[in-house]
Amino acid sequence: MSLSKVNKQYLAYLSKYPLVTKSITAGVLAGLNETLASLVAGDIKKVQVGRFQIRHVLSPKIVTMVVYGSLILTPVSHKLYGILNRVFGGPNISKKMKIAQIASSLCFITPTLSAIFATWISLLNGYTPSFSSTTASAELAKIKSVVVRALKTTYPPILRSSLVTSLCCMVVAQNFIEPELWVVFFNFVYFVLGTVQNTRVKLASKKARDAKEAKETKETSGSDKQA
Repeated sequence: MSLSKVNKQYLAYLSKYPLVTKSITAGVLAGLNETLASLVAGDIKKVQVGRFQIRHVLSPKIVTMVVYGSLILTPVSHKLYGILNRVFGGPNISKKMKIAQIASSLCFITPTLSAIFATWISLLNGYTPSFSSTTASAELAKIKSVVVRALKTTYPPILRSSLVTSLCCMVVAQNFIEPELWVVFFNFVYFVLGTVQNTRVKLASKKARDAKEAKETKETSGSDKQA
């Protein structure tokens, strides 16, 4: 099947089943995001199969990213951009209305989606459940701690890069892309941006873990010498 036929079929499904098609697209891209970020950040797993050791980047995180893309990001962005286009009346609007549309997107939609992404990525990379040994309240406190830390440290740089990207994307979308395709267009753009941001978070988490392990090793060695 040619690329044009694939594109035509995709647009047909997008027209008939908009939210489902967008969700599947975002889920695939989110899973690919996690796979590429793990590969670039060196988050490589090893599994022994007989005499062979297989290196891979497959993990449950990929599934959670698919869930994020298809069941969280897409429904929220679909709704928000739908409201935006209804308020401003589609693509054929005046220059002043286009500027107001861009400002509204940058002030409300971009911060919301960036906060969701920062929270999800930080939980994905910085939170490990331990329900067997702690209470539910302790787990909630741990989740809150990760989220608060993410909003203080990870969110600002993600928001800054997202604002610049959103501004460029909105200008392009307003002039060249049908409103029905905006979510798909933004998904592809944020797939690239999100992969870069996810990689940075993974590298930062890996650096923190390595520093913690080095400190613990040093303290253990010091205790052994004293003994």
